[in-house]
Amino acid sequence: MTPLVYSQDANPSDAVSRRLEEVLAAGRTRFQEYLFFRSRTNGVTIVLDGDVQSCEADEAIYHEALVHPAMLLSEEPRTVLVMGGGEGATAREVLRHPSVERVVMVDIDREFVDLCRRFIPEWGRSAFADPRLEVRYEDIFDYLARTPDSFDVAIGDLVDAPDPVSPAAELYSRSFYERLAPRIREGGILATQAGALRVGDDPDRRTARAGLAARFASVATYGIVVPSFYHLWGFVVASNRALELAPGALFERFEREAGRRGLGLPATGARALAAAFYPPAAVRAGE
Repeated sequence: MTPLVYSQDANPSDAVSRRLEEVLAAGRTRFQEYLFFRSRTNGVTIVLDGDVQSCEADEAIYHEALVHPAMLLSEEPRTVLVMGGGEGATAREVLRHPSVERVVMVDIDREFVDLCRRFIPEWGRSAFADPRLEVRYEDIFDYLARTPDSFDVAIGDLVDAPDPVSPAAELYSRSFYERLAPRIREGGILATQAGALRVGDDPDRRTARAGLAARFASVATYGIVVPSFYHLWGFVVASNRALELAPGALFERFEREAGRRGLGLPATGARALAAAFYPPAAVRAGE
């Protein structure tokens, strides 16, 4: 019997193929196509609109890298906005910080969140059961226009923007950051995933950074290897205050604060997260 294989473009000239052991669910919500499948290497894998979002084997690497640098750079984060994050894993990591009093997760796709709670319940079970978490099913643009609330940290666990005309491209635009910035408290921090970090010119990354730099005083890219993505995966932090990112100070702060907050960081570690702010020079040149 010929095995089922899922193939995805890794860049304009290469593709990655994954052998499917079992298809758990496939279909379309109001907003996106989805596929949940199990593979021998990576366990349960989530695909949205043709792009792999998370794999059971290393989702903790991705989510720790997305969440904890911004949280560790924040003194005592009490209120956090999670944009997207339907799996529940981003909120799970945020809620590990003992100072957090309130997390608002805004995801437009209730059906996708329900699918995650059905097929990967352990990823977000602790978060969804936590009374500090509020889940709102609405467009993030509508939420930002309506809410009077402000946050110490905002985290974007959003789908990739595959091309400039994709609806998702708006989530990485200057106009989006103009709407988001007033909802981040003075001195607060924004973190967002930024796609694969590649060698050489990277116009998508430059465009995203330009949008952030137009609204925030400090913008920094970092990257960590997520094995199932087959890339050095990029993230960005931004703030209207100067961020202390010198290697010695960053290593010391992350180790001290992770220890004080009892985080452990079993998938990454404080030193790996600090080192992530210093990717290879050939990758940094793409900015």
